[in-house]
Amino acid sequence: ETKNMARVGYVDSTSNFNMDIGIELRGNSALNYPKKSYDLEVRIDSLSKVSADIQFGPLRNDDDWILNSLYNEPLKLRSYFSTKLWLDVHSPSYLSQSPKAKSSNDLVFAEVFLNEAYVGVYLLSEPVDRKQLKLRKMQNDTVYGQLFKANSSMDATKFIKASTFNNAFPRWGGFQMKYPYVNYKAHWEEIYQLVALATTEDDKKFVGRIEQHLDLDNAIDYFIFVNLLRATDNLEKNYYLARYTQDAPYFFIPWDLDGVLGCIQDAKPITTTNDVLSNRLFDRLLATNPANYRSRLKARWEQLR
Repeated sequence: ETKNMARVGYVDSTSNFNMDIGIELRGNSALNYPKKSYDLEVRIDSLSKVSADIQFGPLRNDDDWILNSLYNEPLKLRSYFSTKLWLDVHSPSYLSQSPKAKSSNDLVFAEVFLNEAYVGVYLLSEPVDRKQLKLRKMQNDTVYGQLFKANSSMDATKFIKASTFNNAFPRWGGFQMKYPYVNYKAHWEEIYQLVALATTEDDKKFVGRIEQHLDLDNAIDYFIFVNLLRATDNLEKNYYLARYTQDAPYFFIPWDLDGVLGCIQDAKPITTTNDVLSNRLFDRLLATNPANYRSRLKARWEQLR
């Protein structure tokens, strides 16, 4: 958890500079890999914990960065290709209000040396956060934008059940509240309503209310994306749910796209090609057809093809 101080040098075709950083290991199963992944925070000096923004190549200007080791990707292509594909295919619905918003994190390849020893190809990546998505900031005690990460495969992230929540804790049902979690207070009410609508309400209420809680165009793109790549680990966890502002519908952001394109997370091949990946939420969308969901899904698939 606690970041250690380190010194980093960076060079590309146009830049060459050094900086002080705080660094820590990142990941869950990835912590067991011999080639480690890291979280970096750029600091103003070697003594302070005050952060400083910096820009790497074409990526954003920021203080928080991720170095993904790609240890479980022998070709080093799956995460990179999949993330770039989502950025190419999907745009936030609120671009007219926030033109600089991105639909996910951007990334570049980097070759990494650790203590002057070459350790291989990494992905240098922006994080998925409020700044990246340009979600509306909290003002005083009023919550506008929200961001939740599906960390674990549990009842809420799988849309199986909406259990009771406690706003004193940043985690509920497999989700972690990433923004805003201020003064030990979370805000689970609205995302609870989405999960409860998908899991417990009757079909009439689901059809009548789902567009208030979920961006259907985004859900269509995400469903096609997951099934095109056969992203086996991205409908029960490894995604974000966000909303732009008050009363706006939630939308999906993919994350951790290593178990795709014929492989599962540990790089083992899986030859299944004739199934459809889904969960309770997407099953109900197909079954009940709110706002002509099925015809919109078909039209979008044909457009992307």
